[in-house]
Amino acid sequence: MKEDLGIRIKELRIKQGLTQVDFAKRLGYKHPSIISEIESGKKGLSANKLPLVANVLGVDINSLFFVQIVHEMRIDVNSA
Repeated sequence: MKEDLGIRIKELRIKQGLTQVDFAKRLGYKHPSIISEIESGKKGLSANKLPLVANVLGVDINSLFFVQIVHEMRIDVNSA
């Protein structure tokens, strides 16, 4: 789960044109290396940080978790 969330965060961060340094600053982290650890699934995010992450990335908090499921469901429906 941490890895899936990390991958999604990285995709959205890149889509927004944010570097790991910029993203870390906006989230209030002192060291940008934490972003690499989150994106690789080595570290998780606290529940209270998720709304801020979603806000900085310009998405609804549910988009951090459910986009891939919706995408997979679309593929299943279209192939039937």
